[in-house]
Amino acid sequence: MTDVSQLGGGYADSMPDPEPTVEAVLQAARPGSPDAHLVVIAGPPGVGKSAATARIVELLPNSLWLDKDITASGFILQSARDRGLPESAAYGHEHYHRHLRPHEYAGPTAQACANLVGTRQVLLVGGWGPELAVDRLWTGLRQRIAPSRFTVIHLDAPPLEEWRRRMAARGSRSDSPWFEAFARKVTSQPVWEDASRVSTDRPLAEVVQVILNLLG
Repeated sequence: MTDVSQLGGGYADSMPDPEPTVEAVLQAARPGSPDAHLVVIAGPPGVGKSAATARIVELLPNSLWLDKDITASGFILQSARDRGLPESAAYGHEHYHRHLRPHEYAGPTAQACANLVGTRQVLLVGGWGPELAVDRLWTGLRQRIAPSRFTVIHLDAPPLEEWRRRMAARGSRSDSPWFEAFARKVTSQPVWEDASRVSTDRPLAEVVQVILNLLG
């Protein structure tokens, strides 16, 4: 399995156009069953999306976890190698944003929709970055998967030094002044107004409980 600790947040060093990804995701979405539920778990790298989701699927009956970093990181990194780019630049160039990122998010979205059957709750995990601000993506997803339920939960970053500690613990870059600039950029991304915001400045068990409460 590809080590994803160095991945995510690639948009921090670039000015991406979210539209290709928005269009690809909307085209990938399909209606699900009336009692199924698509839950998008979004947020910047290192805030605990994967850790929280892993615990939730242990506690939530009939749930499924899809993580776009796990499903897509291999081909993103291979594409960078094929283009003669270092892995550190895999997420920071125009080719990625225009041609690869749409597949990176549309593929897991299609798989998530295919699993919206019965009473299943599908947790789709990814950063989303600049797409978080595009209202028509989220309203469109809600319409396209209907009659399934739709929830977006954004895990907000903890205070800077706690966030730095978590990033360093997972092997991700956390040096100054790079990390301060990274944190400013990724936390300045607007988030869809109907998303539920969850603070991660608390123990993991409390984050998990807040999310479970939101899922009802």
